[in-house]
Amino acid sequence: MISVLFDHQTFSMQAYGGISRYFANIHDADKQLREVKTDISLLRSKNHYIRDFPAPLNNFLGALLLPSDRKCFKWNKVYSEYRIKKNNYDVLHPTYYDPYFLKHTKKPYVITVHDMIHELYPEFFDPGDKFVNYKRLCVEQAAHIIAISDSTKEDLQHILGIKEERISVIHHGYVPSTGSQHLNPTSATGADYLLFVGDRRGYKNFPRFLTAIVPVLRKNPALKLICVGGGPFQSAETELLHRLNVQNRVIQNNVSDEELGGLYANALAFIYPSLYEGFGFPILEAFNNNCPVIASDNKCFREIGQDGVAYFNPLDPHQIAAVVEECITNTDLRNKLTDRGRKLLPGFSLDTCIDKTLAVYRKIV
Repeated sequence: MISVLFDHQTFSMQAYGGISRYFANIHDADKQLREVKTDISLLRSKNHYIRDFPAPLNNFLGALLLPSDRKCFKWNKVYSEYRIKKNNYDVLHPTYYDPYFLKHTKKPYVITVHDMIHELYPEFFDPGDKFVNYKRLCVEQAAHIIAISDSTKEDLQHILGIKEERISVIHHGYVPSTGSQHLNPTSATGADYLLFVGDRRGYKNFPRFLTAIVPVLRKNPALKLICVGGGPFQSAETELLHRLNVQNRVIQNNVSDEELGGLYANALAFIYPSLYEGFGFPILEAFNNNCPVIASDNKCFREIGQDGVAYFNPLDPHQIAAVVEECITNTDLRNKLTDRGRKLLPGFSLDTCIDKTLAVYRKIV
């Protein structure tokens, strides 16, 4: 049996999020596998996806000893260092790019690279961001690298000069929701709406997208835009909504996974205007909920969405508006996109993701 240790990083940093969900899915899958046993080196976590993990301080005592996220992160790192130094595992799989583990481990490690956004779009990030350097250090010394898309693999090769034989492309596995799907009454009003999911900063291209669809909103008085996640609108966003006179047509809310499924299922379309992504998990969520997808024409979304997405140039406001208008007024087009999306979904099964990840572990042990 292969013993794999995950460190604390993503589970200390995220309560929800694609990276922690990715590692939680791998950890959960070991219950069905006889060849691999995974463990997570952390004392306490508020992460939703490992809420049943028996971390030593996921209890009343932990709440007293580690009351803040900062203190929790600090002591999770100390505990991870302790576990890594013991070297009683076959493979280390760090869950993010802090290279603190390099001086402690004597075993091979795998690193998963989710995107190269910081390297490709440095203008959207703090120039003092240490994780750009951290990522390179982790990638250069890894026994093997998992890229979550061909797009990310190509970026790794082009930017860091990584040889092809050191990289395996393993798409995220999608687990279809089995919960009931219902709308949050504070999120939807019964009107037709477009759906935007996730963060709205920088490369997510939200201000340009919002400005681009103002003519569509004016032409369709009953149409709304619902934004899920990303936190409440900030002052600059509120001012933009006011200047565009769409403050009553754009709604922001945070919802549960079940409510999000309902919002996908009842939306006229899900819009994904990012300039770049490493994978594009919300596309699969939309496919699963029979929601038409309209997205930026970039290599990652083409790889994941194939012919199941209506694409636009994310830098061209007129084209954004034209594609959105076409989709919301053309029922046949929306039905075709929905049908194609459902047919693509089985290609991103969790079983495939786990099998390929296990093959990487075998390869380096």
